Amino acid sequence: MSLRALLAIGISPLALAPFAAQAQQAPGQEEIIVTGSRIARPNLTQPNPVQVVNAETIQSLGITSTIDIVNQLPQTQNNLTLSTSNRFVNGAGVSFANLRGLGEYRTLTLVDGKRHVGSLSGRNGSGGTSLVDLNQIPPTLIDRVEVVTGGASAVYGADAIAGVINVILKKNYEGAEITSQVKTSEHGGYHEFNTNGIFGINVGGGRGNITFGFDYNNDKGLFGRDRDFATQNITLTPNPLNGNSNDGIFDRVSLRPTVSSVVAASGAPVIKTALSGPGSQLTVTFKPDGSGIIPFNRGFLLNRPTPGSTTSFGDATAIGGDGAETSQYLTLRTPNLRTVANTLINYQLAENLGFVKTVNFFADVKYSNSRGSSESTPFTNGTGASPTGNGTDGISGTGSLRARADNPFLPADARAALAAAGITGAGTFDFTRLNNDWSGQREFKYEYAVFRSVTGLNGELANGWKYEGYYNYGRNETTLTNKDRVTARLNQQIDAAVDPATGNIVCRDPAAQAAGCVPINPFKVGPLSAAQFNYANVLTKEISVLVQESAGANLTGDIFKYRTPFSGTVAPLSFAAGVEWRREASRDNSDFLQQQGTGFIFGNSLTGPVGSYTSREAYLELGVPVLRDLPFAKAVDLDLAYRYSKYSITGSANTWNARVAWAVNDDVKIRGGVARAVRSPNIDDLFSPPADNFLAVVDVCSVENIGGAPNRAANCRANGIPVGFDSRGSQAPSVRTGGNLNLKPEIGSTFTAGVVLTPTFVPGLNITADYWWVRITKGQSALTAASIISNCYDQGVAASCALLERRPGANPLLFRVNGTVQNIGKELTRGVDLGISYSFGLDRVGLKNYGDMTVGFDGSWNPENVIIQNPVDLSSKLYRGGTVGYPHLKGAFRAVWDWDALSVTWQSRFVGESEMFPNAPNEVADFDRIPTFWYHDVSAKYRWRNLTFFGGINNLADKKPPQFAFLFQGSYQGGAFSTFPVTTGGGGSYDAIGRAFFAGATIKF
Repeated sequence: MSLRALLAIGISPLALAPFAAQAQQAPGQEEIIVTGSRIARPNLTQPNPVQVVNAETIQSLGITSTIDIVNQLPQTQNNLTLSTSNRFVNGAGVSFANLRGLGEYRTLTLVDGKRHVGSLSGRNGSGGTSLVDLNQIPPTLIDRVEVVTGGASAVYGADAIAGVINVILKKNYEGAEITSQVKTSEHGGYHEFNTNGIFGINVGGGRGNITFGFDYNNDKGLFGRDRDFATQNITLTPNPLNGNSNDGIFDRVSLRPTVSSVVAASGAPVIKTALSGPGSQLTVTFKPDGSGIIPFNRGFLLNRPTPGSTTSFGDATAIGGDGAETSQYLTLRTPNLRTVANTLINYQLAENLGFVKTVNFFADVKYSNSRGSSESTPFTNGTGASPTGNGTDGISGTGSLRARADNPFLPADARAALAAAGITGAGTFDFTRLNNDWSGQREFKYEYAVFRSVTGLNGELANGWKYEGYYNYGRNETTLTNKDRVTARLNQQIDAAVDPATGNIVCRDPAAQAAGCVPINPFKVGPLSAAQFNYANVLTKEISVLVQESAGANLTGDIFKYRTPFSGTVAPLSFAAGVEWRREASRDNSDFLQQQGTGFIFGNSLTGPVGSYTSREAYLELGVPVLRDLPFAKAVDLDLAYRYSKYSITGSANTWNARVAWAVNDDVKIRGGVARAVRSPNIDDLFSPPADNFLAVVDVCSVENIGGAPNRAANCRANGIPVGFDSRGSQAPSVRTGGNLNLKPEIGSTFTAGVVLTPTFVPGLNITADYWWVRITKGQSALTAASIISNCYDQGVAASCALLERRPGANPLLFRVNGTVQNIGKELTRGVDLGISYSFGLDRVGLKNYGDMTVGFDGSWNPENVIIQNPVDLSSKLYRGGTVGYPHLKGAFRAVWDWDALSVTWQSRFVGESEMFPNAPNEVADFDRIPTFWYHDVSAKYRWRNLTFFGGINNLADKKPPQFAFLFQGSYQGGAFSTFPVTTGGGGSYDAIGRAFFAGATIKF
């Protein structure tokens, strides 16, 4: 099988046949270092399986983003991409790899075997993490991507529990080439343009080389308004016919297409307060010109307001009616503009300096900038304090705006209706409003500017040992700019009065008048004046800087050679050893408004972590030849590694791995190993200030849930919740978590065992199969809001009740759940990887002179992926395996036909069947399983002189994503509902773009 054929389908021969049958290195055979080991070995003698995607494959698939390369690998699950990071207020536009579905934090991403400065965490706020934003590494500069799964901390340090993604850059390039490519969707909305180049020159009479690369990529993103499946707005709602969870009736049913039943499409306010008794909530709206009131048709509500209640309002969405369609504002793929410039220098400074044979200087200097914006629904309603200033942390919990009955902008018929309901003078009423006319959509802008410089010396000693010393500096400056509003100021503008001295309408609060408050007529649809807008609407900005410094010294070579037992074949005992130092430091500069309590501005309180830590480490790796040239043992090798790490805050850690490679003969090779790996807490884990997320949290003490457990009602009453308490229609509570300086490293244990078949009787056929499992203990985990609530009200645990905060008074709405990350989590995942490739000349099948064909398959079967967030609470055991984002099966078939200057590629990839609610009874909803999804891609390229033309079609069959609730309605539950959290961002597993065409050309000089 030709090397070119293997590389054409993106598979390295290192992955297929990692054990050599040769007992000794052939003269002149090149020694290489492959990810997973620091020992240089002859080609095809590596002891670990490595999955490789090369530059040729990247171009053939029209891929212009490194995360899209990783996303197609069966070893990754639920990666954070431009299609899923849009859910973060502060953190859109980042892309992180997630090996084995164990979380991005447990995947170590390297560039040329060295660490890369991390990025923001993907949580609200930014801070120091090990997460490498793959948008900062453009495909154009990539020679290949090597992926090793399983614990690799003994070789590379912390964070490699799930494995390592090592991006190998092009270097020592001579010549020049420029490539331009456009990509667009058949359905519009999505458009991408990329241009890149690489230039290289040898200098010093061949002693050195300078390679420069640049990349420009403009991805316009994709929005809900561009795709009909997004604006279907499928809603999962409680089924009024349901009796209990085991009656055979679906607990919840899907409605589609739905619109809001609480916000008017006209943009005019809808009165939330009941004006004519029970059931009259949200049935009256204003005319768009604010001159009067008219009926508001809420549409068909499967769940009506609670009979006899004037506070509950039933479903927030409906079929038909006068409500607004808000999913048009969703961001399905975050727009991103990327620019990168990278220079690599290699130069031989000296040779034959006594014991030092060669001294080489190397440098890798890069600047990258990634920026864009994500959009969300307008500032619908309000989360701020009412005009009278009640509420904790500035939150009223009404999910609406509030005005007094004597507001001078109120039309006469509305005033009369309020008076008839007993609301006059200083009495208030609540109303909902889309507010798109006031400030447009919410917008979150991001800019990530990264500088990275790696410089050092390497070379060879007289005894053949190789050495290296380097210093690595990286700086990531993150600027996050959000469109926000100060809720108290907006309330001041709404609370208008007539100035008795002038007869003009002014803000009622004299202090607000003095501050420049300009009143707003909230009952009329129309844009605000500049003065009105500027009083409450602001741009908030957060600037965070993460600096990573590291230095290391490595030495590798053969200690001595000896005769192996029984055969006497001479083989070398090899080693790699080194020391490393690393410092991570982060500082955050949030503006004053973002540092205030939740509710001061429309969104969260956003302040990032400030702190630093250092690590000092030493490692040793041995390559031990055990047997050579024996019957049933052509070659047996051991690979042993140990690392000691000392972290300035979290203490010390010991990691190790032991691998065995057994080449039975030229046809059969067996491999396996065990490892202990760690993930040390990062800056955001240790120092993050408390931050709020607003998730779907069920208040079990509300009337519709009070009978769900035997002791629930009694415990709710004991905690001051009155009979008949109804939380439906209230704002979702915040879930607050923060850093913990007492965290310790997570521990990962891994096991792998596999076989490689390279039958000599079928030339060109290669088969690999590997069984693996990973177990994590002392995992960082915070109790879920559902667990805390259940512990309090179902189990009567006082400590859990202390973590819950409710509003004071007669309507004790739950407004906050407090949690702290601790080392209490456990996880287990296992599976099998399978790789097959076969390369042959078409003359074998009677097609002479028609070139070569290479076919291949790479897939992964993951039958179990379990997370236990709290080992003492069995309800916290979540089965992620087979859920959305974590399919049991994932893989890709690929075929490449090479005929002279023409190359044609076909790929068929699939995402296996997935459950939406694996931790809940089957009747939790009227949908549960997403069937297996197949995607087909075709491409071709033709080489003519110094030009290469290429093009293709992605998602050839124009497969639409699954049509289920949550996936594309802006919910970041990603398949969760209420008390059944499973995953986040699962919708990113499916293509939202549709059939897309790409075309480009490369010119070489």
